[in-house]
Parts: sequence; C-alpha cells; structure tokens
Amino acid sequence: MNILFIIGNGFDLNLGLKTSYSHFYEHYKSINTQSSSINKLKKVIDKDLKNWSDLELAFGEYTDEIESVEEFNVVFEDIGDKLADYLEKEEHNFDFSKIDKESFFEYLSFPEHSLLPADKNKLSKFREKWNTSPWNVNIITFNYTKSIEKLIGNPQSKVRIGTHDSRPIVLQGIEHIHGYMNERMVLGVNDVSQIANTSFHNNQEVLVALVKEKCNQAQKHTIDELCQKQISTANLICIFGSSIGDTDNMWWDIIGNQLKRDCHIIIFDKNDKISRRRGYKIAPVEQKRKDFFLSKTNLTEEEKKKASNNIFCALNTDMFKEIASTAKEEEVTA
Repeated sequence: MNILFIIGNGFDLNLGLKTSYSHFYEHYKSINTQSSSINKLKKVIDKDLKNWSDLELAFGEYTDEIESVEEFNVVFEDIGDKLADYLEKEEHNFDFSKIDKESFFEYLSFPEHSLLPADKNKLSKFREKWNTSPWNVNIITFNYTKSIEKLIGNPQSKVRIGTHDSRPIVLQGIEHIHGYMNERMVLGVNDVSQIANTSFHNNQEVLVALVKEKCNQAQKHTIDELCQKQISTANLICIFGSSIGDTDNMWWDIIGNQLKRDCHIIIFDKNDKISRRRGYKIAPVEQKRKDFFLSKTNLTEEEKKKASNNIFCALNTDMFKEIASTAKEEEVTA
C-alpha cells in the first residue's frame, strides 16, 4: 500500500513555529526600505490576508502596478529573500528535540485513527486489501522549512516507522515541491491567468520566476515529476495543513484525477465554529469541503459525484496534535 501525505504550513503552525502569513507580514512591514516599489507592495499585501496562497494571488494582482521586468525583479526578489530569512530564523530558534517522534510515526502509519468511528471503519476496511504487503509512506511538503527532517533526524528516507500484521511500514522519503529557504525556492501563482499584468504573459523571465510549474521545470531538478509519480501510485492521500489554495491548482487536479483509480483521500481541516454539542453540523461542513476540493479538479460532474464517496473530510481531529504537546506545555509554563 502506498500512503502519501501532502503537507502545508498548518503542520509547522501545529508544532508551534510562527510561520503564518500574518507572522511574516508583521516582520516584513517593519523592515525599512528606500524602494518606493517595495513600500507600495507592502501596502497592497496587508495583514488581512489569511493564507500564503492569498499572498501569492495578491502578488499576481499587484503585477498590474509593475511597469518593467526590472521593477518586478526588485519587488519579487525582496519579498522572497525576506521570507526565506524570516523562516530560517524561526526554524533555527525552534527546539525540535521536544517533539515526540514516535507519535509522529504513528500518525503517519495510521492516519485513519484520528477520524470519527464510521470513517475510521471504512478506511480500515479499505486498507485490508494490502494486509499481506508492506506499506510505504511518502511525504510531499509545500513548506520551505525542514521541520519534518529535523523532527525525524538522520536518515530521512527508508525509515521503518511502524508495523502492520508483522509487516513493515516504511517512510520512503520527503519531497519539497516548492523547494527550501535557500535552495530552488518557488513562490508564485498557478498559471498566467493569475498574473494581472498581461504584458508579462509572454515574458519568459517573469514566467519562470512567478508561475510555479514553469519555475520547477526551469530548475530541471525533476522533483515535480517524482511528486506526480507518487500521486499517481498512491492508494491513500492525506492532505494536512493546507488551505487548498488556487495557486496550487495543478496539484489538486492531479490528486483529484487519482480518485478515478483505487484511491481514497483524507482532507484534515479545522472549523472552530462547530460546537461539540452540535455534532450533526459536521456532515454539511464536510460535504462543502469535499465540493471545494473537487472544484479545483477537471473531473466531470459524474466523476466528482463518484469521487466524493472516496473523500473523507476530517474536521478538528487530533492529527499530529500530541507530537508537539511537550514543547507547547513548556512554552506555556516558561
């Protein structure tokens, strides 16, 4: 069985790192600059943006205010460099030794254990198809940080993380589709339709910097091809800590297409508005989230209807919570 985790910034936030867009914005706006273009950008990407995908979309819109490739390079490289420096400092100051690695491995091995009983039973039965074979786990992270690698330690591939029926569960590896803070960093939009300045639509210098797919292709690292292969062979895909934003639509479409095969998806999400007293409200919220994900795919309406049965939307679960409990408890008492 092939289990694939798609990890977003919510994972780092769950650990306790201050890596939200609002955290960075407060830092970014405090940095003095003499560039009128950069100061103008800071006013546009204000603190009310919620997710990193909102920032990327806002930058795509802001290109309509940019008059030249030279100006584009100034503002684009400034925000990218300042973001990388900020995240590098956050990661450096975080004590990963306080994280419970064994609990992390347990969640990776049996993600369905965090679900409500009915969903847990359905997924457990689905996984019985592979009871006589090894289970392989892969991670594709959209984050620039190496928090998962630091949590695991060395080595970071071919790690035995658990067993099922005396057979091994192995973490095969971790892929950074958007690169790292100081290497092949990808920050941008999904396609040219998200670039407001139409004069940039045929400018290769801008496109390979700002359109994620083209940026990955230009760097010729083939990580994007490997990630596509992992998705195409996955039997269970878990999406955690992601807003499923428009600037990564190509990946949501590829994942959605995998639902045509023998594959199930768990989307882990938060919704603090649902009272524990009114559990009946979970079902319509889950369906709405499923529909939101499927809207990012190119599946037909009939395919979406069928695929919806193989998507589990897990709201407010304990997924990955306990692994950071020690760190958070010490932070509170400090």
